[in-house]
Amino acid sequence: MAERADPECSGFKVGSQYRDNFIDRYTWANNYIYGIVLDIPTGMGWGTSLLTNADRIIGIDRDKEAIDKAISLYSSSHITFLRGLMQDIPIKDNSIDSIVCLEGYEHICRDDQFILINELFRVIKSKGTIVMSIPVSDRTGKQSGNEFHLHEPTMIEVDESIKDKFIIQERTVVNDNAKYRMCPRW
Repeated sequence: MAERADPECSGFKVGSQYRDNFIDRYTWANNYIYGIVLDIPTGMGWGTSLLTNADRIIGIDRDKEAIDKAISLYSSSHITFLRGLMQDIPIKDNSIDSIVCLEGYEHICRDDQFILINELFRVIKSKGTIVMSIPVSDRTGKQSGNEFHLHEPTMIEVDESIKDKFIIQERTVVNDNAKYRMCPRW
């Protein structure tokens, strides 16, 4: 599977499992977002362009090539893209209404996952909402083998990293993929 979702990539052709899962995650996220939305990591911007229930969207990714492609394909009057890290989000404190973080958490090491959660808490408004999807390992910690995943957490590890900052409003797990909808603890 290509780690960068690109509708022109053969792995994401119409009818493929990867494309269907990708579209499903962004469709799910669209049900909960509003206002100023942060999509992190945005990758090449395709998913960001699918977020239609937002007044303004900021997509952030660490990869210059991905951001350049996102800018060329999906920038608009209400969608902007920035280069930045999940562990050091280049956004002002308490400035985001909704955060979308789909399939990014596992791309950073365990210590950085805690930093990411702190960063999300820093930028979200007090009445904001966060939606995340995370591939999770089983209770034994068995990993998928995906070379791009630095740490696939167990459900216990995810809950541990978010418990002090966020209230889980909804959590579903299907085929080792967890979807979280959360609000900040204030």
